[in-house]
Amino acid sequence: MNADAPPNLQAIQESLKAYALKNGALCAGVAPAEAFDEAPEGFRPADLLPNAKSVVVVGGAQPRAGDWISPVHEHMESMGTSERINALALKLAKQIEERCGYYALFVPPGVNKANQPFLSISYAAVLAGCGSRSLAGPVLHEKYGFMYYAAVITTLPLPGDAPAAPACPAPECLDMWGERGTTPCLDICPINQGGCLGGKIEEGKFVERSFNRVRCATRVHTHWVPGFQKVLEETLNESDPERRKMMLYSSFFTRTLWSITYAAQSQAQCFECMRVCPVGKEHRAKK
Repeated sequence: MNADAPPNLQAIQESLKAYALKNGALCAGVAPAEAFDEAPEGFRPADLLPNAKSVVVVGGAQPRAGDWISPVHEHMESMGTSERINALALKLAKQIEERCGYYALFVPPGVNKANQPFLSISYAAVLAGCGSRSLAGPVLHEKYGFMYYAAVITTLPLPGDAPAAPACPAPECLDMWGERGTTPCLDICPINQGGCLGGKIEEGKFVERSFNRVRCATRVHTHWVPGFQKVLEETLNESDPERRKMMLYSSFFTRTLWSITYAAQSQAQCFECMRVCPVGKEHRAKK
């Protein structure tokens, strides 16, 4: 950037997005920091970076096609792909500071107070035009479907991107709703039958959505930090030394340690709602 000339912010925004796409992202977008008005106080961009003006979002690094069809689901309990998109976001933050001369802060993938994320990455992805909300919960890209997202907050006042077209419900889901009153994700995990998801579609859009967060968490984070905390508490309270040793060296505890060691953010073990989602299915179909 030339310090003597006003910056072409639109050109800078496009160059940052092009850099992200060249280096492995499947999508990239920008949201104004002031747009996060639905986020609670303490969890907005300016709470992490004073004078925040923009949030740059990148998406990609979703599980590979082979991961989706493997009958041995345990392999996804001890590995993760999300760290690749986090690494790219860190590089993007470096580009903004070194080439543009503005502050840039990579949003940590962990949790802050009350087990809440430092910034809702899914909310940021929607505001940045990288995807849209779904009946199942995750933000879906209209072309690639489910993916992981990472975000960078910056004082660089970028113009921002328009919202993405809704990816959910997909045409296949509308057909299924018309025939059976359900969709693939609602059918695989129905909230009224012990599952986590519920919802209603009217005039081609979902108008109601139910999500049992507590029930889902017991299935999604089975072998991640909550699982580690649970088995650690049980082990510490176990008085029998032989049983305590069995618990520590069990396959459950071992997989849990692998999971939290090789996952850079909250790693899910239950992907069933996304496994049956038709959005992006053509990218998951291989020979």
